[in-house]
Amino acid sequence: MCGTPVTRPPSKAARSKADVPFCSPECHYKARGLGLVGREVTEPYAIPEETRAAMADRIRVSNERRKSEGRYGHTEETKLKLSRATALAIAEGRVPRVSKLEQEVGVVLGQLGVKALPQHIFRRERGRFGAVVDFYLPGTNTALEVNGTFWHADPREYPNGPVHASQRRTAKRYARKMGFLADLGVPVVEVWELDFRADPEGAVREALGL
Repeated sequence: MCGTPVTRPPSKAARSKADVPFCSPECHYKARGLGLVGREVTEPYAIPEETRAAMADRIRVSNERRKSEGRYGHTEETKLKLSRATALAIAEGRVPRVSKLEQEVGVVLGQLGVKALPQHIFRRERGRFGAVVDFYLPGTNTALEVNGTFWHADPREYPNGPVHASQRRTAKRYARKMGFLADLGVPVVEVWELDFRADPEGAVREALGL
């Protein structure tokens, strides 16, 4: 890549995954970026559980230290930039508005003849945003939520509750949403990913009581 002469002992050359030697990782990455070198995975990459636990401990300690120093979380300026970037990504179609699972549930609802409004927004007083539900069924004034196994920490797969930070954040947001909808008097029914994958129509029928 850069013209630097490179020598390699036969033992190291035999272990190389590339057909040609490189003088540095930077040149190797540049060649990979240009498509001159393929990245080959000869065996699955696995992290031992004890290593995962140690990594989680280090991250937790680091986050606690940053919180105590007031360096944890985004500034208001950064939050605004992230919000604008996300909105732009959605508008350009780089981030789907609904998950593939929600789309599949929507197809089943259509096949059953159930009128459902996807990504329906409920607002607070003076038009402020309150919550968005996966589907709203105006005929029965019911909200239908499609819960993924990971993001909603399905108790069948996570009997001890949310494990990851993203799951805990989702659980908090979901609890706030449920409380808001309860105050509005809007009942909520749920379709879980595990049930839907096993029997799509049956899962939707059971949730709606059809």
